[in-house]
Amino acid sequence: MSLRLKLLLAQLPLALALVLVGVVSVLTVESLADTSQRILRDNYRSVLAAQRMKESAERMDSAAMFRLAGELAKADALVATHRPALAAELALQEENITEFGEEVLTARLRVAWTEYLAAYDAFTARPATAAYFSELEPRFVALKDTADEVLALNQDAMVRKSDIALRNAENAERVVSGSSLAALLLGLLASAAITTRLLRPLGNLSLVARRLGEGELAVRANVMGTDEIAAVAREFNEMAKKLEAFRKSSLFELLQAQLSAQAAIDSIPDPVVVFGVAGQVLASNHGADAVLELEPAQS
Repeated sequence: MSLRLKLLLAQLPLALALVLVGVVSVLTVESLADTSQRILRDNYRSVLAAQRMKESAERMDSAAMFRLAGELAKADALVATHRPALAAELALQEENITEFGEEVLTARLRVAWTEYLAAYDAFTARPATAAYFSELEPRFVALKDTADEVLALNQDAMVRKSDIALRNAENAERVVSGSSLAALLLGLLASAAITTRLLRPLGNLSLVARRLGEGELAVRANVMGTDEIAAVAREFNEMAKKLEAFRKSSLFELLQAQLSAQAAIDSIPDPVVVFGVAGQVLASNHGADAVLELEPAQS
């Protein structure tokens, strides 16, 4: 595995941390959205049904007043529209019972509607002011009040669930913030640990190079893996082996003798020139170089 790939993999914990934060955020948003949908599904439909039932009941009561006033066409038109509308909304309410006590209220609403219809049909057959106030109007009030109770029950439930949703949102904000911070810290720590482990061979190689420079030619770098650092370590070991072999060879001893001789010549203040058998300049000190501008022969 190459060093580049290893370094890229060292950043994987940070990427995983970002993914974790994203997942937590998505789940939190979905939870809040589900709460809103549940409010709409469980209570808002019942609120609409109760409001529409109240409106239809009021229109039918207006129709009764039109009938007393002799406006039969207007009365019949209102009844034709709002009688089936109220019945339909009541049926929807009976299928959407979600709160404690709502089933009992809905059953009472059905009874109130049945009694109101019976009284309304009797009133339609014999419309009279006395019959309206003694029979129809009390049943209208009972029907409307029961619808109000259903409405209030669901509105209270919506407020309660809205408060719960608000608390959940605040908790979710804390969870997302905390998980983001924790994921970031863990990702940074993991990435730092992996990067340190990956670069440790480079530090060891640097230490070995320093010891080699101090004269420890027998020192060798530990070669682990097949990445670029391992390749450099192998080349370094090969170089160290050659240097060690050179030191042990006669050529090294000759070089040391030459350097010692040169040092001795350089210590003489007078110009000194050493010639070979063929007359070539083998060595000279600084004084000779300055006066005669000689260059030792290259062997």
